[in-house]
Formats: sequence, structure tokens, C-alpha cells
Amino acid sequence: MRNARQAFITLSRILQQRHSGAVVAGAPDWIDPAALDSIALMLPGAGAPVRELRLALRDGIPAHALPRTLALAHGELPLHCVRAAAARVQAVPLVERSAPPLERGTGTCLVRDRLNPDRYYLITCGHVVAPSAVARWDEVVSVQVGGKSYEGKLREWQPTVGVGLPASTIDAALIEVDSTVVLALRELACDWLPQALDDDIRRDRQVALHRAQGPLPGMLKVHWSGRVSVPDGDDDPDYFLRDAIGYMTREPTSPGDSGAPVWSEDDGLLGMHIGSVAPEGAFGANAVLGRIAPVLEWYNVKPFTRDDPASLGAADRPGVPPRLNLPPAGLLLHPNQNEVIVLAKTIWGEARGEGVDGMKAVACVVCNRLQRGHRGCHTAAAVCLSPKQFSCWNGNDPNRRRLDRIDREPDAQYLQAVDIASQALAGGLPDVTRGALHYVVSTLRERPDWLAGKVPCAVIGRHEFYNDIR
Repeated sequence: MRNARQAFITLSRILQQRHSGAVVAGAPDWIDPAALDSIALMLPGAGAPVRELRLALRDGIPAHALPRTLALAHGELPLHCVRAAAARVQAVPLVERSAPPLERGTGTCLVRDRLNPDRYYLITCGHVVAPSAVARWDEVVSVQVGGKSYEGKLREWQPTVGVGLPASTIDAALIEVDSTVVLALRELACDWLPQALDDDIRRDRQVALHRAQGPLPGMLKVHWSGRVSVPDGDDDPDYFLRDAIGYMTREPTSPGDSGAPVWSEDDGLLGMHIGSVAPEGAFGANAVLGRIAPVLEWYNVKPFTRDDPASLGAADRPGVPPRLNLPPAGLLLHPNQNEVIVLAKTIWGEARGEGVDGMKAVACVVCNRLQRGHRGCHTAAAVCLSPKQFSCWNGNDPNRRRLDRIDREPDAQYLQAVDIASQALAGGLPDVTRGALHYVVSTLRERPDWLAGKVPCAVIGRHEFYNDIR
């Protein structure tokens, strides 16, 4: 079964890349979005596994145009072609866009930022609140709880819906909400807050889709990758979803269910409902869900659960966080024109979860590099923006988009970073790193080759600092 799973992953990746317009050299021609809508593989579980890939053909593509088997390292994997429509999103009036195109969906879970716990977000499907390429950061989203309507703001989302746009392995968005919404959602208690997180994905496991009409029983069935259509008049945009989970419900799901949480039998949060899928192309599964674990990791957020001490009860109602004092307006210049702001953003992006000492340590590394003309840099901004040196500035880093807006909506850690940056550039910050020019996260799974045989000169928070890297 391992070879079949690897084949599914490889073919899904190729199909996704070609869907986004990329050229994939050396891959079979038939793995093409013009020919295929989706690929499915039965989940492992009890009983004899079904070792075949099910391929959903697009209209006009004859089955004989595709091979009947796929050669593997140890044998062949049968390919079974079927006629099946593309998945359709199903965007309950709990979450609703306030700007065209209008879409409705359901909230998945309430979360808080791991690096800034006083910021709260409601997670739902990305295609619900950003159903086209015209979606913009800070758009108003209506959050309806218990018959009352509250206002939230669109913050982060994946994917960007539309032909030829970058693909994504998740379909999820963050809607920032204030403490009044948190309290309203907390009142739902056991009806909406999960007992815990769960990522045990196996065939025939019993689950329930928690939608507005009440729980809908279901059963996990397949690994699923394919094209997802977002209805929008006559010209439906779409996107490609890779490595989702197909599941079978007792009755069809409905428009408005997108984003609804999928729970295990013991109330563990497994994922979020994406949309309906044709059973013919998915071994009987009629719905698709996205696992919640990758979403939480991607956005670096932590969900509220029933047993979480931070899940506030009615007696511990939080007040609305006070408005933060903005940094002096003179500092809010274009990053390339201001040393303090670039250094402050670097400190915030790299170490906002490490406390004041951790942020000061990152500032020291920047100053040490500046003093030594590291990589030919003669300004703090040049040091910070030097390619692939501070990961928060990398274009594919989840922090990158946050850096672009943090000076417009500063949090407490950013204000501290501005103070530290000003102090550092004025020469008033003692070097706590003992001359370090490099640092890494101590929990890094794959440590870089340049660390071989090296001993850190300082360990501050979760960062190891090195002063002997050349």
C-alpha cells in the first residue's frame, strides 16, 4: 500500500502543477488537467485494501486514451477511469462576505495566534470568504452567532481562486474577530467547541459533519486530489486541491456547509468540509474535507477546545483589548527608506514569540553583521533584506505577508521591536550573543550542514547563536 500511496502523492503533485500552468518535464502526458478532474486512492483500514487509483475523466476524454496500469518499483498499480463531475464547493449562514461576490459558509473553529495570544480568529474555508481573485485583505465578513450578527475582518487565506493562479494544499482562511465574538462563540460550548484535536485518518472511521441543521454522520473513505469548482455565474472559477480526504455521508451535503467542522466519534476536530464530490470518482465518497492539522500549522494558530485552560468560561469574560499606541508617524516609511522600521520588522518577524531577550538577541546579530560588513552590507536594512538570510523576509514564508502590514496594525510585540531597533541603531544595546553572526531555531528538524561540529556560543529562548561560522 505504501507504493500506491506514493504514486497517488506523485501524480497529485504533477496534476496540481500542470493545473497552475507549470511545465513538468518527464511526466506522462496523460496526467493533465485537460484530461483529469481528480485522483482517488482508498484509505488504509481493516480488510483487504483496494490497490487501484480511480481517475475522474473530463468530458470528451475517452478512457482508452489513458493507460490501464501504472508501473511501480514492485509491480503495477491498476488505473480505473470513470466519468465523474468535478468537486463543487458548498459555501449555512454563519459566515458571509459583505462584498461581491457574495458567499456563505460555516465556521470551523475558533483559534488564537500562537505568537500573539490576544488576537482571535475564526477559521473557515478560503473559498467562502475569498471566492475570487478580487478578494482583499481587511474586507468585512459577517459572523452570525445565535441569531446575532458580528463583524470580522478577512486576514489570511488560501488558495487564490482562479485559473492559472498559484495552487494550494489547503482551503482555509482566518477571519479576525474581537472578544465579543469570542464570548458569543464560547456560549455554544459543547455544541461547537471540540474536545480536542484529532488527525487519525483511516478508512471507514466514523465521523460527523457539524452543520447548522445538525450533525450529519459520515465515514472516511479515500485520499482525494482534484479540481474544485466555485460557482460564480456562467464562468465558474476553480482551483486545485491536493491530498484532501473523501468521505461518505448518509445524505447529501448542502450549499452553506463549506467550512463546517468534521468531528470524530469522540468529538475530536479532524477537518473542515470543502464540498461535494461525485461518488463514481471517489470509491463512493460524496464529500471532501481538508485536514485541520496542516491549516493550524500553516497559520501558526491554536484552537480553543473544551479542556483548554485558555477557553474562557462565562465568569472570565475578557475585556476588549486596549488600543495600542502607534509608533511615531515618522517611522512608518517605505522599508527601503527607513533603518528602524526594517530592523523592527525583522526582530518582530524572527522573534516576536521569544520575549524581550530573544528579540534583543536578533537585533544584536543584525548589528554584528553591520559592523563587520557581512555580505557587503553597509546598512541595517541591507543586512536584514539580504536574500535568504532572515527567513521572515522570504517570499514563501507565512510571516512575509504579515510584515507588509504590521506597521499599519502594530501589536504589543511590534512596539517593543521598534524600541529595541531604535536602541540598537543608537549603539545602546549590549551584545548578549557574544558576537554571533548566525542563529538557528533549536527545534529545527533538518539542521543545516554548516552546523556540523559547531557549538553555540549562546542559547536564548528557542534560538541557538553561533559566532564561529565563516
